[in-house]
This record gives sequence, C-alpha cells and structure tokens, in this order.
Amino acid sequence: MSQTLQIINMIVLVIAIGFAMYSLYKSDRERKKKKVQDEAEIRRWEIGAEIASHDKEYMAFVNDITGLGKDYDPHKWYFKMPDSALKHLEACFDGDERKVYTMSRVIELSIEHFAIEMADDAECARIIEERVYSNPKASETFDIEEYKQYRQEREEFEGEFESFTQWKGRKDGGNEK
Repeated sequence: MSQTLQIINMIVLVIAIGFAMYSLYKSDRERKKKKVQDEAEIRRWEIGAEIASHDKEYMAFVNDITGLGKDYDPHKWYFKMPDSALKHLEACFDGDERKVYTMSRVIELSIEHFAIEMADDAECARIIEERVYSNPKASETFDIEEYKQYRQEREEFEGEFESFTQWKGRKDGGNEK
C-alpha cells in the first residue's frame, strides 16, 4: 500500500474514533440531564405529598368526609378535589394551570366513575344474593335433543312450530303427547 492510502486510512480511522467518542459523550450528557430532571420531578412530587399530608383538609378527606360512602346520585353528589390536593398538583407541575386543571378533572371524573361502578356492582351483588342464597330455586336442564325431536314431530303432523316457552309450558303442564 502506498503511503498516501495509509494516511487516508488513518485519517478515516481517527475521524471514526472521534465521531464515536463524541456520540458517547453526547449520550452520556443526555443521560445525566435526564437523571437530573427525573430527580427534580421526584422531589416535586415528594414536596407536594409533604404539603398535602400536613394539611388538615387533606387529612379530613383521607378520613372519608368526601361522601364516597354514600349512595351515588349524579344529580346530587359529585367529587371535588380538596385544595390541599390541588396544591400538591401545583407543586408537581410547577404551577402549570392547564396541567393542574386537566389532572384534577381526570382524578375527579375517575372517582365519580368508580362510584357509579361500585353502585352497579352492589346492585349485582344484591341480585345474586337474592337469587342464589336468599331464595334459591332448583335449576332446570334443557334437553335440546328432546326439543328438536318434539319440534320435528310437531312440524310433520301439524305444520306449525311453537316457541320453546310454549313447549316448556305444555311439557311441564302435563299436556305432552
């Protein structure tokens, strides 16, 4: 190889090493910057939690003064975040009013939705309790083959088809053929 080619190869190698070192330095700097930002965000959340935990209104909220234990009526009850929780959000989002408002509405609507779902679940549990435990009835099995045979015979002889309910009533009533 000629000396010129060797020099060109060395220059390309030095440029490649320099680019790799620059890329590593840049990614390390970005990683450190991200770590500092994450730590600052964690610190803001911790400060907000500290502010909220020392607030009497927040403690009253925690001790269930919000009305969450009552029946949900969308026309009479709604959840509104206490001021201490809003202070917590403001501390977390550095006073960005739009983010604070958005987050507070998301939390409020989530809690309201949860209350509606809990009311539905309670009604389902009441129905299950009533049907299964309080007033149990014997379950009846459905014999599809017997019904198909009956339907076929009925269609062949009478030319009409009755519903399952009509057939079941006739079968249970003793009017079977």
